Amino acid sequence: MRKLVVIALTLLLISCSVDNDSQITSYELASITSHDLPDEFVMGRTYDVKVDFVLPSDCNNFQALDARRAGSASNDRSQIYISVVTAVVENNSCTRDVVGATSSTMFVVTIDEETDYTFRFWKGQEGDEAIYEVVTIPVVMEQL
Repeated sequence: MRKLVVIALTLLLISCSVDNDSQITSYELASITSHDLPDEFVMGRTYDVKVDFVLPSDCNNFQALDARRAGSASNDRSQIYISVVTAVVENNSCTRDVVGATSSTMFVVTIDEETDYTFRFWKGQEGDEAIYEVVTIPVVMEQL
């Protein structure tokens, strides 16, 4: 019985590690450098929009593109905020001082309002204020 207790305690002590090997991940936004919005939208059509961005450092990796409408009312649906979310692994051996790579991603927008669409592309932060590039695209009716 003593041997069993000693073996159990030994296994318990060996299997419990105080080392924290888990990686802590935080999230940051990447600056959007360009986009390929058309000069006008046609009501009822769907568009693929390419967005180029630069990662804040070589520690950042693309995580997602966040494209959200300002609300559900007609005027709010045509106000769209675009940002690129990146993940940063804190325990990674990378350099935060080195600007990361330039990359691109896409989002889809369906034109379902007859009003102009205003896109706000996240460019950066100045103090507590977000800086956006604001682009307004008119909507036209399809010619028969």
